[in-house]
Amino acid sequence: MTVFNAENKQDHMKAKAFLDPSGGVTLQRYNTLKYKQFDKLVDKQLGFFWRPEEVDIIRDANDFKLLTEHERHIFTSNLKRQILLDSVQGRAPTEAFAPLVSLPEIEAWVQTWTFSETIHSRSYTHIIRNVYANPSEVFDDIMDIKEILDCADDISKNYDELIDL
Repeated sequence: MTVFNAENKQDHMKAKAFLDPSGGVTLQRYNTLKYKQFDKLVDKQLGFFWRPEEVDIIRDANDFKLLTEHERHIFTSNLKRQILLDSVQGRAPTEAFAPLVSLPEIEAWVQTWTFSETIHSRSYTHIIRNVYANPSEVFDDIMDIKEILDCADDISKNYDELIDL
């Protein structure tokens, strides 16, 4: 497998979406698209783009201080779960689908999807930095929480099965 094949001069408008016999995406052409709905999805996802640091969450820090210990546990546990699941989603779609994709608009959609998941994870990190004096305390035990690991395993196994085909 190679990331660039100069011999692949396929007509992308005739290529299959996945596993085209001529190979994967070589030239990212967006002037003509076989499946315009994927380009629309990319545009929609990019329209939702924001940097976590752009959001003032001082109020969140103040509200967090007012929570009971049980409420803090629920809040933090949810963020831990989201961080691990978005860590998987921030890489798995690209690892699983990129080698199979044959069209530039689908490749762009998969890349945008994984990028969006990475932004989600960064936003949760931003929240944790603002409500905990030592954010590492929150992150350090995520990989020791069985219930969270089970969720990640449930998602990962499907990607792994596809990758291993």
